[in-house]
Amino acid sequence: MTFVVQLAPAEPVTEASPPPVVDAEHEAMRNEVMRKMGRNLLLFQQIERMLKLLIAKSSLAGYVHELHAKQKRQEERVEKQTMGNLVGAFLEDALTDKGRPREAPDDLAGLWFSIGFGLEVDNAYYEERKSALAAAVAERNELVHHFLPRWDLMSMESMRAADEYLDRQRANVLPEFEHLKSLVGALEDGWRQTGEFLLSGEWAKHFSLTDLRHSRPVLLLGDIAQKMGRDDGYVLLNTAGNLLRLHAPEETKALKERCGYKSLKALIVATELFDLVEEPTEKGGVRVFYRMKPGISLEFGETGEQ
Repeated sequence: MTFVVQLAPAEPVTEASPPPVVDAEHEAMRNEVMRKMGRNLLLFQQIERMLKLLIAKSSLAGYVHELHAKQKRQEERVEKQTMGNLVGAFLEDALTDKGRPREAPDDLAGLWFSIGFGLEVDNAYYEERKSALAAAVAERNELVHHFLPRWDLMSMESMRAADEYLDRQRANVLPEFEHLKSLVGALEDGWRQTGEFLLSGEWAKHFSLTDLRHSRPVLLLGDIAQKMGRDDGYVLLNTAGNLLRLHAPEETKALKERCGYKSLKALIVATELFDLVEEPTEKGGVRVFYRMKPGISLEFGETGEQ
């Protein structure tokens, strides 16, 4: 048996076609398109970074010893999120009540710290931000995933169109970039002021004052003033002292010893919640009266502040 194999004639060897010639003007335009593409990508990355910062630092609450670890976990949680997810989280956290400081647990076991950043906005503002950020996400995805297939780098006409497109894209996104930048600035100012407050030692005074105002003896003093005050609101200090010795003797004594107040009058002055007056007696002595200052809330110390 004989097999015959017939080979096709070899193709003639030819040189590769030279690349199309691009003149200097075309090359300059193509480079400009690439530059603007990079500029816009950087703009979107800056928006992502600002969203991550606003989300990670919008609120922080917990016992003082665990705050550093909590902050780190919040930063790690947002680091790998997509821009679309970041926008959703920002709208949910910064533009709702979630950005408000959180209340301490009822069974406190140490020093509790809470800080929150949020904006009080109406529905129109919320919808405006939602729409603008959604448009920014769409612009970013268009640039990252569809820009190169859309344009012909070898066509001068296409490059001119791409150049105009990139300018329009930047103009569309830049207002939201500036808006987020202002929010970041406000957030950083808030954290800076908080840090300065904590380092100044004023926080210790504020904490001590808050603790004093919420003690049972001081709350009893407020209750006595509200229920037993004269027409002008004043109550005889001796009367209040007798009632404290009757209803909270140990707590009043412990509070004086712990805070260093040698008299009930000194304790009342320290709370900054009450007015004091002295009135002469018929025998030439002096009687001390106190009343709650206007605008003071018994449950919260100062009106509107918990």
